Amino acid sequence: MSDPDASSFLQASAAIAAVGCLLATVTPLVAGASTAFTGSVVTSGLLATVFAGRSIQLLRDRGRVSLPPATLTLVFGGWFLVAPLLYDVGFLAIGGVQLAGTLVATFGAYTVVAGLAGGE
Repeated sequence: MSDPDASSFLQASAAIAAVGCLLATVTPLVAGASTAFTGSVVTSGLLATVFAGRSIQLLRDRGRVSLPPATLTLVFGGWFLVAPLLYDVGFLAIGGVQLAGTLVATFGAYTVVAGLAGGE
């Protein structure tokens, strides 16, 4: 018998990763970061949001994690952690994108590991 609380946590994890992707997308715009940083992170954020959304959709439809979109979401989380270190941007841009990356990487990793393990 499946644990509904565990399934709810898995769905919440996928949703938090998606929210993190959106946070990463808007942060450079709000922070007034350089054009290069904004272009890179906003483009990555939009792509990450597509895969995070697909991960949520397939999780709800199938009742299990689909590894391709979940893994790509996780990879983008790592990029959001590293990207601010490659650009000369201000504190708000660095902090916002890295916070978003922490959310995406942490909850994305949980989703991927749950998918590899076959559940919670």
